[in-house]
Amino acid sequence: MSVPVVNSRLLYNRLQRWFARHARRLPWRGLTDPYRIWVSEVMLVQTTVAVAVKRYPRFLKRFPTLESLAKASLDEVMKEWEGLGYYHRARYMHQSSRIIQSRHAGAFPETYDQIRALPGVGDYVAAAVANFCFGARVPAIDANVARVGARLFGIIGDVRSSQLRGKIHRDLSQLMTLGCGALWTDGLIEVGALICSPRSPNCLRCPLRQDCRAFHSGHPERYGLPKTRESRREVHVACGIIRRNDGRILIAQRPEEGLLPMLWEFPGGKRQGREALPETCRREIEEELAIDVTVGRKRMVIRHTYSHYGVRLHVFECRYVSGKPKKIGCQNWRWVRPGELSRFAFPSANRAIIEGIQGNGLY
Repeated sequence: MSVPVVNSRLLYNRLQRWFARHARRLPWRGLTDPYRIWVSEVMLVQTTVAVAVKRYPRFLKRFPTLESLAKASLDEVMKEWEGLGYYHRARYMHQSSRIIQSRHAGAFPETYDQIRALPGVGDYVAAAVANFCFGARVPAIDANVARVGARLFGIIGDVRSSQLRGKIHRDLSQLMTLGCGALWTDGLIEVGALICSPRSPNCLRCPLRQDCRAFHSGHPERYGLPKTRESRREVHVACGIIRRNDGRILIAQRPEEGLLPMLWEFPGGKRQGREALPETCRREIEEELAIDVTVGRKRMVIRHTYSHYGVRLHVFECRYVSGKPKKIGCQNWRWVRPGELSRFAFPSANRAIIEGIQGNGLY
């Protein structure tokens, strides 16, 4: 079957009519306040819509304006972000808010290039904010739009590859020379989320099918997919609930760079080779804080999955023996009462430990 040349105007009109009838109601949809759109787009990077819908209003209640975010401490922002994962997003948002206050007199930058220059802002977020708030027509390519674009233009290959996304960007740029950039962005995202699923696209309901090369091929599911990833490896980590005679517990703050930056945790680290896990716990605590502890019984094992690997976290009771903690492998450290643990931002995997300490009388 021959595929017609894409008619931008007709495709745009069909997308517009479909979106008006079928788009989801989301708390950020239809807003033009760049601060609120920025928060939503950053939150949606690596966070599901269902989770973002719940956390977005809470975040804005805590930080209703760009100024309030800039005036807050990083610890306050990280605590509010707790549970959303990919914590560098919160750190960059805080840094960007202060830059906007100091360099832009508190006014959110209005062009794609200016927005893109903010710390931690990538192509997609910059394009989305520019489209929704400032009338730009810049392709905003997230996973949904990449899949829709690959199928619409009949591009075969790994949808995550920069080469494929570059071609999609060029083709979408030609389509977006007319109409509203916000509608193009929202519409294509919705089609990807509601209809153009990775494995079973519902083409008969799709407003783009008349122009879609993948649909006309008869095998749309062959387009717009990433390469199959290898199975995730699992890393064993041991950490200690270290207490001293007055009942206080030692917690450490992770470095500014790397995984889970600036979050607090129970000290520990990765097992080396076939090392016994209690020895891993003792060694890592000594290397991180320069203190001696005795490792007691194992209290729990927590399994947690990151994007490319899994973690099995073995949690031990530990007794502080000697040495003054030093900031060797951490940003900071504190001795805290069990009831104070909830004041600090911890990774998700540590929640069960805190609940065990506070709710089950471990201490």
